[in-house]
Amino acid sequence: MRKTSDRFLSNDNNAGKTMSSIPVLGPDLPASYVRKMIEMESRGNGDQLNAMERVGRDIGVSARSIRRLVSGETDPGMKLFTRIHRAYLDKCARMAAALLHQIEIEKARLGSEHFEDIGAEALALHAKIEARKERISG
Repeated sequence: MRKTSDRFLSNDNNAGKTMSSIPVLGPDLPASYVRKMIEMESRGNGDQLNAMERVGRDIGVSARSIRRLVSGETDPGMKLFTRIHRAYLDKCARMAAALLHQIEIEKARLGSEHFEDIGAEALALHAKIEARKERISG
């Protein structure tokens, strides 16, 4: 029972018992993270190249490397994937912090009872992202 098209790859022994299951990491996952970061970073039509430059700086690679990764020309190693994942989580944490800031502004303007539950959820999301970043760094 080997399914390489699935997210998991299983090695079976002769008795039919699974010995191990590991997630399969292909170039699609890091490329999708990079595409999402470019989309988040882009300020509109015509800004794709500049967004690639900024995302490349966040990851620590050139814009050319970003283009090659997104187009599928290159297969990232685990070290590069870790840097991409870390940069993606950093961007998500910044977005969550901006959301928290906006909620605080609205709380001050309209009263905290309107935003209490949303603020708690946003704070929990920010904490989850920070915890994930710590696991990657550790």
